[in-house]
Amino acid sequence: MKKVLYFFFFLTLLCSSCVTPRRTHYLQEPDYAIPSYPESSVPNDYVVQFNDELYIRVITLNPDSKKIFNNSSGTSEDVSSVSIKGLFTYTVYEDGTIDFPYIGSIYVEGKNTREIKKDIETKLKDYVKDCSVEVNLVNSYFSLLTESTSGRYPIKKEKMTIFEALALGGDLGPYADRSKVKILRQLSDGGNVIKEFDLRSKDVLNSDFYYIRPNDIIYVKAFDGQFFKLNSFLTVLSTTTSTISFGLLIYKIVDLCIPKK
Repeated sequence: MKKVLYFFFFLTLLCSSCVTPRRTHYLQEPDYAIPSYPESSVPNDYVVQFNDELYIRVITLNPDSKKIFNNSSGTSEDVSSVSIKGLFTYTVYEDGTIDFPYIGSIYVEGKNTREIKKDIETKLKDYVKDCSVEVNLVNSYFSLLTESTSGRYPIKKEKMTIFEALALGGDLGPYADRSKVKILRQLSDGGNVIKEFDLRSKDVLNSDFYYIRPNDIIYVKAFDGQFFKLNSFLTVLSTTTSTISFGLLIYKIVDLCIPKK
């Protein structure tokens, strides 16, 4: 009787380590095991923070203005601007400003790129006629840490979803715990917040977890107690049968080695 109980206990342990579609499939209907999330509005655009880098280019037909505003050789010794890989970038100071040629200090913290573009174009009217300004965030990256991969990837569109972010990293591995996905996010006030959610839930599409932000860190750990790493019930059955056969073989060898009285 004890042997039967041990067998079922071992089989249960193996099955609990089995990777099932329930654990890995996305967009499942919420139920007792998969949470439901309230619908939220589309998140606001990312606002610039301290230490961000902005790419700012002045578009004009005036060649002299092009040289002054888009070429580092046409500026004074300005430590807040530097040419990197052909992009003229400005680092946001601790007081939330950048130094722009001729204009001077411009407050950009807490504003999105469209608002900064409008501010600069307004200030440039006194220096350049018929110009347009292009403003982009240079440090638009997110980091991915999972049980199968890790890396830092660029955000190449204005709003990137969590599924697009995971796809850049090659998707999650079979042993990733999709029920406890965490995002470490920087706040505009300099603090941080950790968001945890179940990526299997269909409700993620309408929640505030759906879109990622620049500087997000996405962390997905492996299943707790994932020791055997079995992918299907057939693998469980095969492993169980092999283990029992090996155990019986050892038992017979030991029995033959023990002298009979």
